[in-house]
Amino acid sequence: MPAAATATVHVRGYKELSRAFLKADRAIKAEMKDAFEDVAEPIRRDAEGLAVTQIRNVGPRWGLMRTRIIRAGIYVAPRERGRASKRNVGLRRPNLAGLLMDRAMQPALDRNEREVAERFDDALGRIERIWDRA
Repeated sequence: MPAAATATVHVRGYKELSRAFLKADRAIKAEMKDAFEDVAEPIRRDAEGLAVTQIRNVGPRWGLMRTRIIRAGIYVAPRERGRASKRNVGLRRPNLAGLLMDRAMQPALDRNEREVAERFDDALGRIERIWDRA
């Protein structure tokens, strides 16, 4: 059985490299959030407009959309979270989620597919430039 290696490796500039990675990590996280919100903006804007114009009696609050960035991706969803009225079932709208998806959110995505791809490419370029500066 061979003897265990006892050599030591010294890396010059390791502390500076670690510091640069931490600095780049913070800057990149902040830029990614801003850039990806910018990517989804055309979809959010169109979905808001389509919700109000394409869905009968949707109301102004249900036409508002929000954008969220999570590890799995970017999504656009209604700002309102639902109404759970047990006393007045007339306030419920069980088909609203499907209507919002079919008449507002999916058409907004389809309309802006090219612009979203261009914005995403620009966002990656901005993130790359931050990485190069670190």
